[in-house]
Amino acid sequence: MRLPRTSRRPCPPLEEICLGCGDYVAGGAQSLPFLDLDGARRRRPLVFGQVTDDLASYPSLAADMFSGRQTDPVEWAVMWKEIGADGVWIDLRSGDSDIVRRICDRTRLPVAVSADDEVLRDVSDIDGSTMILIGRDHAYDGPSGVHAVAFGGETADDIAERCSAAESRDINSIVIDLGGFSVDEGVSRSVALSEDVRRRALSGDPALRHPTMCSTVHCWDRGFPDARVASMWEAEAALTAMLAGTDIVIMRGPGAADMARVYGEELADL
Repeated sequence: MRLPRTSRRPCPPLEEICLGCGDYVAGGAQSLPFLDLDGARRRRPLVFGQVTDDLASYPSLAADMFSGRQTDPVEWAVMWKEIGADGVWIDLRSGDSDIVRRICDRTRLPVAVSADDEVLRDVSDIDGSTMILIGRDHAYDGPSGVHAVAFGGETADDIAERCSAAESRDINSIVIDLGGFSVDEGVSRSVALSEDVRRRALSGDPALRHPTMCSTVHCWDRGFPDARVASMWEAEAALTAMLAGTDIVIMRGPGAADMARVYGEELADL
């Protein structure tokens, strides 16, 4: 049943960014998540699939779900496209920025890249596809080219300060990194942070008006007995993140990502 509409002056839309080849958009909200208010934008959150070029710390329980294609990051990314993901997050450990270029060329999907600063500088020169650059242990502060840069923090005040500092350096395409969502004792903190960022942005805080992203991949680190159970937990974490207002959710399990995409479509159509 659709929630009743309420008449009010709509908030100015939050900022949005075009990703990939310009055919994927994140952000642009005008209300709290999934409410049928005047001016509300029914836009499903984007679901990105995780790829890495170093399987040493990647759980075999998840790796086995990709039919051997996880040994080649480019083929792994192509499989995510075949599954129906909206984008790919590559955790780039080797330093080979050409992997990112080949993923962009083969998939034509939005790409987020987590790497050391030196590698991200090379990635920033790649054009033709708009990406999100994510620093490994701290916010990336090098050249960004046509790409967005991710900034996070422990609190909304931390994030606002870092986004303001970035804008003062003429970095205008920003994604707010809300960190990890997992169904455990830390989920209430994640939800509170996401909701605080969205409310303050809608109330006119210019430093927080950027699209937001989070990751649910660490759900798989809890030692589940099989992939089905882990997938259900990750899908639940993704749904929690979506309901809290996250615009982009990075996921590890293909089944969980498929469930999250369906959840998002249903929520956007309420």
